[in-house]
Amino acid sequence: MLRKVGYGTKLVRDYNELNILRFIKLYGPLSRAQLSKKYKISKATVSEIITKLMEVNFVKEIGMGKSTKIGGRKPILLEFNPKAGFAIGIEIKRDHARVALTDLNAHIYKQNTIEYPENVSLTDVLVLLFPLISDYLKETWVKSAKPMGIGVSIPGLIDYKKGCILESDSLKEWEGVLIKKIFEKEFGIETFIENDVKAITFGESRFGNGRNYNNMIYLWVGDGIGAGIVINGELYRGVSASAGEVGFYELGYYIQNEAEFKWLYNGHKTFGDILSEKVLIEGACKGIRENFETGMKENELSIETIMDKALEDDPLALELIKEYAGIVGILCINLINTLNPEILLIGGDHLAYNTRLMEYIRERVKKDELHTPILAVKIQNAGLKDVSGVLGSVGLVLDDIFYSEQLNLGRYRAIFGKS
Repeated sequence: MLRKVGYGTKLVRDYNELNILRFIKLYGPLSRAQLSKKYKISKATVSEIITKLMEVNFVKEIGMGKSTKIGGRKPILLEFNPKAGFAIGIEIKRDHARVALTDLNAHIYKQNTIEYPENVSLTDVLVLLFPLISDYLKETWVKSAKPMGIGVSIPGLIDYKKGCILESDSLKEWEGVLIKKIFEKEFGIETFIENDVKAITFGESRFGNGRNYNNMIYLWVGDGIGAGIVINGELYRGVSASAGEVGFYELGYYIQNEAEFKWLYNGHKTFGDILSEKVLIEGACKGIRENFETGMKENELSIETIMDKALEDDPLALELIKEYAGIVGILCINLINTLNPEILLIGGDHLAYNTRLMEYIRERVKKDELHTPILAVKIQNAGLKDVSGVLGSVGLVLDDIFYSEQLNLGRYRAIFGKS
């Protein structure tokens, strides 16, 4: 929501300037007269603000609009210039990283994926990342654009203010390292660090299938499980930034009939333990060894094989997917009943986008005893898929300038060189 403020002090002038920039970005092309009417400030004041925004190349004139019904001069139309600045988004995983260069509309101009062994050191990853980022900064249009920031998403509990990992199962040796400061020292560009699932949630909220909803849950499904939460349009982190760590929910209470999960359940303690690719493959092996009807072969098993066979109605693959979806569905019910969101998005690895899986998850959720919140929520797949991590990281960079209701005037002044 854009604030309507008057004109007077320098503080208010800067708020007006940022609000007008946002409004042009969201709703342009617009004329100066339209902006004056919107904010109830004089055309002269609007023209002064537009002149400043044009000087830094964030707004440009694109031609003439239509004249009014009573005639008169045609208005000059103004448009946001997305290439006036840039952002770099980085998604770091335990065995690979994705990097993307975007403009201020989060349009990706370049992206790369680098691979490395698991348990790799931070130094070795940075040796691969830094030259790639340096190449991005040499792009012709980037050289004349303002650097908005670098966003980095990493698995684990993150202190997003200090920019370091507090706890991480997959990147244990990185804990406590001030990653934010390392990037800022190398490139002189403000850097934002966030948990991977929270960053993806943020990306979906700003650019994906959650962008039209104020209250949203994102459930990451793949080799593990995690959730992100958006409340009133803002990412919810919690007191210790650990909100959404649903993989640690105790499982035992929900497994009242072990026969219901005969292929997957083997005394697992938490949802994170059972909702993994390894458990699915182990379940497939068990079914094959017990001669359950299937076209799958033990020496050829992979997650892709199980997913493909489920779409072909392979009996064992369908049983595995039903059990997996049943457990995900139980988790969805708990999240829906606790947070009462407008939409619940399911994304992650290729597993999350299997149509059979989504079908069975919805079926399980509909069986909940509390009908009202279930009927109110929309359940669907996330939209950004492979670029969700890098665009989520870009969203962290752009948010308090262009999207969040909390205008960050200090950052805006720093970016535009205002005193």
